[in-house]
Amino acid sequence: MFKEVQKNRKLYMLVVEQIQALIEDEHLKCGDKLPSERELSQKFGLSRSTVREAISALEIMKIVEGRPGLGTFITDCKTGDDYYIDELSEADAISPSEIFEARLILEPQIAKLAAMRATNEDLENMKNILDQSELLDESQLVEFEVLDGKFHDLIAIAAHNDVLNKFSNSISNLRESKLWGNMKYKSLRKGGRASRYKVEHREIYNALKNRDFTKAEALTKKHLTDIRRDIFEDIE
Repeated sequence: MFKEVQKNRKLYMLVVEQIQALIEDEHLKCGDKLPSERELSQKFGLSRSTVREAISALEIMKIVEGRPGLGTFITDCKTGDDYYIDELSEADAISPSEIFEARLILEPQIAKLAAMRATNEDLENMKNILDQSELLDESQLVEFEVLDGKFHDLIAIAAHNDVLNKFSNSISNLRESKLWGNMKYKSLRKGGRASRYKVEHREIYNALKNRDFTKAEALTKKHLTDIRRDIFEDIE
């Protein structure tokens, strides 16, 4: 029923379109349970991260619903133009996996520069954000995500390189897409993750404050790798 997709277009949208077509042809019906991410990955011939992006997009479009502990189910069987494709923004054309790829290349180097160049004012601004973040409880995930973004933005500012800051701002803006927000929120809901990220942020800040550029670079890379694993590589 599922077919391998052509790999010359935005991969997660190809999966979305194929599942839409299966619903239109009534191969999938309301209430049907989708195969697991692992099974879909094998059937489509794609990575699990791409499949996870597609499922998240379908959730935003209100076509499927994830039920914790049970799986993902078809909840809406509209056809053709009736789909909620407008629920996806232009920013969703850039997938979260692409965002992470760019962040892992750029942000550790920005942190390295920030450790060398941050002013006392830069460091004080970061500390204020961390202090606010650490006052949040585990239920305040939206507020945490806002402060999380501000912390990373402040590191980019502290590198004092206008070109790198523009690149960083472009990536930061992409984090406002609905697809990113849905995937990050679902990941953060799993207990302890926000608290772990707060600890990692504080460790990065301490490395910046101590002018330890090697440690700042390494901790930033580890932090981003941890987040990417949490979003894309959870064991089912």
